[in-house]
Amino acid sequence: MQLRKWLRILHRDTGYFIVGVTVIYAVSGIFLNHKRDINADYHVITRQVEVNLPVGPPFQEKELKPIIEAIDDDIQYKRSYMTSQGYLKAFIHNGEVVLDPETGKGELQMLRKRALIFEMNNLHRISTHKSWKWISDAFAAILLFVTISGIFILKGKNGFMKRGIWFILGGIVIPVVYMVFLM
Repeated sequence: MQLRKWLRILHRDTGYFIVGVTVIYAVSGIFLNHKRDINADYHVITRQVEVNLPVGPPFQEKELKPIIEAIDDDIQYKRSYMTSQGYLKAFIHNGEVVLDPETGKGELQMLRKRALIFEMNNLHRISTHKSWKWISDAFAAILLFVTISGIFILKGKNGFMKRGIWFILGGIVIPVVYMVFLM
């Protein structure tokens, strides 16, 4: 009885402690699972543009830089080249501009970090700082404790040996079946 009481207390308190990290991992996990459907880290902004290009090609970099940067305040020109289809492709910080050299019409694509989601995804991937690896490991250990201690907290008809075992088996069978038959 004393063990079950301590398990309940520790299970509850560590469960409360890991709520924030669990929410971050869950939300970023959804974004990362769908990275083929949407860009998980960046929002892609696309818009049509028109500029007055000098006579060319070939274009001089010193002529192009002020023209490309005048499209938007956030544009920082890097370099450009002519594509095999005859378009001018200018690389800018966080994007690109593709222009028809004859008309000066084209498309601007810029990437903007998804506020908060970008940072959450970095935490999820453990790509920020090496110390986060240890925090992530501690979170995993606490999550493991909360999972295992939860098995032994309830007794009776809703306890592990009556009802819980079937849910646990279901939670094991689903990923095993997926791994064996669908991977």
